[in-house]
Amino acid sequence: MSLRRAQLERQLQNAEAAITDYSKVLDEQNLTPQERKKHPKWKQVNAQRAQIKNRLRSLKVIEDREEAIKQGHAASESSED
Repeated sequence: MSLRRAQLERQLQNAEAAITDYSKVLDEQNLTPQERKKHPKWKQVNAQRAQIKNRLRSLKVIEDREEAIKQGHAASESSED
């Protein structure tokens, strides 16, 4: 089941907030960016964000395709007149 754009954007905002919050925790632990990439929780939070971003990209492709189809139908209907 596909999600609406508003839902995906809200999920992306939540994922970004989770990354920001967890970044603060890792900063307190004095982890370098290289060590952070190896941290399991960081990987999980970052993967969730990436997954939502990919869903938004896919939704954009679908929206563009549907718009092109609508424009094609409108053009064919006007040429029939």
